[in-house]
Amino acid sequence: MSFDLQLLQWINNLAGLNVFLDGLMRLLVNDYFLTTAMSLILVIFWFEGQDRDRRERNQRAILRAIIVLFVANIVLKLCNLVYFRPRPFVDHEVNLLFYRPTDSSFPSNPATVGFSVAAAIWLYNRRLGALLLLLATLFGLSRIYCGVHYPSDIIAGALLGALSAYLVVRKGGFIDPIISLIIRTGRRLYLA
Repeated sequence: MSFDLQLLQWINNLAGLNVFLDGLMRLLVNDYFLTTAMSLILVIFWFEGQDRDRRERNQRAILRAIIVLFVANIVLKLCNLVYFRPRPFVDHEVNLLFYRPTDSSFPSNPATVGFSVAAAIWLYNRRLGALLLLLATLFGLSRIYCGVHYPSDIIAGALLGALSAYLVVRKGGFIDPIISLIIRTGRRLYLA
């Protein structure tokens, strides 16, 4: 038995033992709860800042995070076209606390989404980035707990998201003019 499967079983075997923990994990595994929470945090961050320069820095971070999300999802879809991994519940007995997704398990879509945004923000603002990284980690753990992902799916998604963030934020200076144009346009429309 692989370490990946052993770790999945160790985490997933906790499901069904505690009603409160199961309820919390069902909330966290939901496709919308944490992604909506992260999005609302970013909306607040967009308008946060005591002066115009600070707000613009925040807005640049968010726009880069959106670009990171786009890039990471393109790479993710390419990975899914090349390699399909069945979900854990297809080949193994698991305590399933979620619906049965039919797309590839590897890499994890939710982990890719969560970690791409969190890592991009972390490269600008450590405190907010740490909060988002915590939420992305909880999202990933809940997917294992509820039986819809292997641990390696989450790790691969996290690495894909973080690498995408690094490349776009640290090496993607060529997108600065586009970001500046979006912010200028947003100011004219009273959105920035």
